[in-house]
Amino acid sequence: MTTGAYRVARAAGFLKAAFTVAVGMNLAEALWDPSGLAWTAARLTAAAVFTVALVAYVALHLLRWRRTRSGRP
Repeated sequence: MTTGAYRVARAAGFLKAAFTVAVGMNLAEALWDPSGLAWTAARLTAAAVFTVALVAYVALHLLRWRRTRSGRP
């Protein structure tokens, strides 16, 4: 696996973990109505982490695709 592929795979792992946390939090909110400052902070943190992971994955994937398409290693 090349360095670019390794970075994309690592970003995909982070995205999968962030998605799992987000889905778990949505499930918890659907079954039970948590509230309070701590829950709001956790939701905002989870949303921020998921957004950063998604942007990183897409950016690395596009950079790798662009490098592959242009013929650079």
